[in-house]
Amino acid sequence: MAAPVRKLDIAVGDLVEIDGRRYEVVPDRTGGVTLESPITPMAEIDAEQGTRPASAEDFERLTAGMPSDGEG
Repeated sequence: MAAPVRKLDIAVGDLVEIDGRRYEVVPDRTGGVTLESPITPMAEIDAEQGTRPASAEDFERLTAGMPSDGEG
């Protein structure tokens, strides 16, 4: 048995929630729209998990000796 089709009034850039998960409405390649997981700022992730960004000194210590592409 098919579920009834629901017409939604949404636009590109809107955030929607389905089964507790958030999605962003984005354009697709054919001129329509699709849903993608939204980009979550690191500050929000840090706040949720109780973490903090590495300091420049910690980053240098943790990446010492690793190959680099020179871009950064």
